[in-house]
Amino acid sequence: MFFDLRLSKNAIISSAAILFLIILPSDEALASSGLFVHAEQVKTGQVTEILYADGIAHAIVREHLLFEGAGRVAFLKSNDDGSPLREGAVVEKGELLAELDRRIDDANVRAARAELDTFRAVLRNATSEYEKAKRLKKANAIQEGRFDAIETAYRQALADVRASEARSDQAIVGISQLQIRAPFDGVISFINVREGDFFSPEMMSSRSSATATPIVIMQPNTFEIITELPVSTSKRVQPGQTAFIVDAGTLAHAQEFGNSYDVSSQLSSLTVTGSISAISPSIDPLSRSVRARVMVNAEESPLIDGGYTTVWIVTNQKDNVVVMPIEALLHRDDENYVFVIEPTTMEVEKRIITIGLMGEEGIEVTDGLSPEDWVVTKGRYRLANGMLVRADLNKMGG
Repeated sequence: MFFDLRLSKNAIISSAAILFLIILPSDEALASSGLFVHAEQVKTGQVTEILYADGIAHAIVREHLLFEGAGRVAFLKSNDDGSPLREGAVVEKGELLAELDRRIDDANVRAARAELDTFRAVLRNATSEYEKAKRLKKANAIQEGRFDAIETAYRQALADVRASEARSDQAIVGISQLQIRAPFDGVISFINVREGDFFSPEMMSSRSSATATPIVIMQPNTFEIITELPVSTSKRVQPGQTAFIVDAGTLAHAQEFGNSYDVSSQLSSLTVTGSISAISPSIDPLSRSVRARVMVNAEESPLIDGGYTTVWIVTNQKDNVVVMPIEALLHRDDENYVFVIEPTTMEVEKRIITIGLMGEEGIEVTDGLSPEDWVVTKGRYRLANGMLVRADLNKMGG
């Protein structure tokens, strides 16, 4: 005897529906058993409001050094090991760093000095004659015309010496225009010349170009971070506010190894501390942003001139306030609310709250919550007022 085991399409759908109803619990059953949630306690503590921005670090003390004359580079300072001067070398104020070929200028200086020596000899003779003539005139022992001629010769000799001194000084200045000296104690940032290279000021397309200027020098311990802030948040930034700066390399390393930037501990150890030095009262017409400047002064700074940075600006901070986890906040119909667990009944209460600062540590609650309240942080979107929940409140403290 054979049986037809094939089921119709409707029979299969009906069987699946019956199986679904058997497996899934009813709403009443779900409510009675309680939905498992994660909860944290409300605490009293500090809230730090922080504004994030990106910026570029610039050494405040930095100078592009140029030869003021034209010629071939005849001298470039050597390092202590005998190698040519290179980026990173430490130099002292007034130290000769580079010099153009000065043979013609040296010859001009020698000629000017020889001329000056000649005129000074003439002046010495003229001075002696003039002093003698003045004594004779006092004794009425010299003709007036003769005295005038001696006086004129003296004054001409004096004028010749002054003019010759000016030409000599000009020749010496010409040599200084062929030299580059360190204007301050610092570190070489860029070197774009070698001995034998020809240089002319006309070759410079931009006097501030780091890749074209013969030598760039900087001081590596004072930086300015230039940031562009959104107009909507720029009003929260004021001069004097504390800022934490981290360079791109440190930030990438920390993110790779999972650092969480807790303001009270890790942030200060990973970053350099600075302060807002200025904020523009105008909006940039191109970027539609507001420029802010952050001053950093650190003896051992990890910042690099021209490097990208991330800036945390502390715009506000409050102590001893009621703080709840950010993950507990819900918002609907222009109201902020949370679900609070009653530990004795394990029921949740939808509670309207008033919030203040939103910071790294959590959200300030100015009304609606008290310290030690338990608020739901995970599973809150599935809750309704009065529902039963399951949560190990002893193990889930924040």
